[in-house]
Amino acid sequence: MNRLLESKVAVVTGSSRGLGLAVARALSADGAKVLVVSRSGAAARKAATGIEERSGVATFWVGDLTEATAADSVIAHAVSSFGGVDILVNSAGLFVWKPFMEFSLEDWRRVLDTNLTAAFLLIRSAARVMIDQGRGGSVVNITSVHGSVGDPNVVAQCASKSGLVGLTRAAAEALRPFDIRVNAVSPGSIDPDSADRSGESPNARVTQADIATLVVYLSSDLARSITGSVIEAFGSTRTQIKI
Repeated sequence: MNRLLESKVAVVTGSSRGLGLAVARALSADGAKVLVVSRSGAAARKAATGIEERSGVATFWVGDLTEATAADSVIAHAVSSFGGVDILVNSAGLFVWKPFMEFSLEDWRRVLDTNLTAAFLLIRSAARVMIDQGRGGSVVNITSVHGSVGDPNVVAQCASKSGLVGLTRAAAEALRPFDIRVNAVSPGSIDPDSADRSGESPNARVTQADIATLVVYLSSDLARSITGSVIEAFGSTRTQIKI
């Protein structure tokens, strides 16, 4: 069976659990070697081991992506472990739920640094390697319904995810000459513990598997002419919001 990502190297942030782990597993299942990126050493090791137990190839990097040198360290680790980088998935995210007037500057900076600044630095670092390799590449950013809709209790989430949409489109234009594609997937409310099942209908919430499938597609040569796109995967969430 031909796998879509055979011989590709993928870096997936926030991939020791939840949606990020589902994405990492899906990329591996289609042939990619995967670098799991997480703050937690125990969780990262467990995730990488789990991928290998499914006949995949994986290793891990542990650290805080908001540190100034983290992005370069992540990409360097992928290169030293697997010889290059072809796919970057920015899935790591921080969600702070507080009323607008109670949101502190520290909260604001933590969310923006995690959700937006780290993604920018990782895209830039990965792009340098991809350009040197001369074979193009793919970046997929995981945004959110909050990139389109305001919510008074997650103001920094809304700002950072809106910013990530803008970063996706701007980076796509900047990297187009190098055959590096930059796209985003924007989920609505995601069904928990759903890495191994697809959504049942447009009236159901999307699943982790639904999002992971989109990421595999955008990462593959099937999407080689698609860049600067933000794919809304809201599922039944759309019936609950006004855009």
